[in-house]
Amino acid sequence: MSCFLSLLVLLFFLLTGLAHGQSDSYVVFTEELAPVHYTENGKLSGIATEIVQAIFQEAGLRADIRSYPWKRTYQNALQNKDAFIYTINRTPEREELFQWIGPILPKRTYLYRLRSREDIEVTETADLKKYTTVVILGYALTRTLASQGLRTDKELIVTRTKKNQMQVFLKGRADLITGNEYTLARAMQNTGRSLADVVPVLLMSEKGYYLAANRQVNPELVERLRLANVKVQQRGLVQRVIDRYMQ
Repeated sequence: MSCFLSLLVLLFFLLTGLAHGQSDSYVVFTEELAPVHYTENGKLSGIATEIVQAIFQEAGLRADIRSYPWKRTYQNALQNKDAFIYTINRTPEREELFQWIGPILPKRTYLYRLRSREDIEVTETADLKKYTTVVILGYALTRTLASQGLRTDKELIVTRTKKNQMQVFLKGRADLITGNEYTLARAMQNTGRSLADVVPVLLMSEKGYYLAANRQVNPELVERLRLANVKVQQRGLVQRVIDRYMQ
């Protein structure tokens, strides 16, 4: 009998441990956008990836990060009741769709022109109707520009990836391109150029990159991650990671 009871106790702790382990691991969706989050040698890496991993670790949790094209990543985060997503822009249209854990990475998004295109003059959004801007499908800024009257296949050229977007821009098929100090710098470097070859002409946003949760994620868990994010930000880890990737 004592042996039987011992086995029951052992089984109880094993099952409890398994359940605990499962509850401590959460699916986090992202996309390929170097150097913020991308796959290298079969492993997910990037500035924001390291920050997200640090936040989950600080909260005593594990992030099971999965990368897909943005449109699929966004839908997965909306449809999976236990899911998280990074990096995502916080917009009025998305406000009630997610629980917002907080900005995890500072970011300034601009419209850029090639330095050689001195003929392009943009001081306000109304000026954009005189030019073509290449954007990425499903991005918040793409919708913002469309809402301001820029028409697809007219003033807006919509592509599916950063690589496609760069090809259109550098081949002179578009006057302007969307980007920020991280993604455009890496994309220019990958083409043998540098960020010095482009000029920012209009600031579109400086709200930062966010980590967010599905509406059905336990609010207590979300708050736990919010507090963890505050601690990670206070430690100075974010700037150290940025410096390492942007050297």
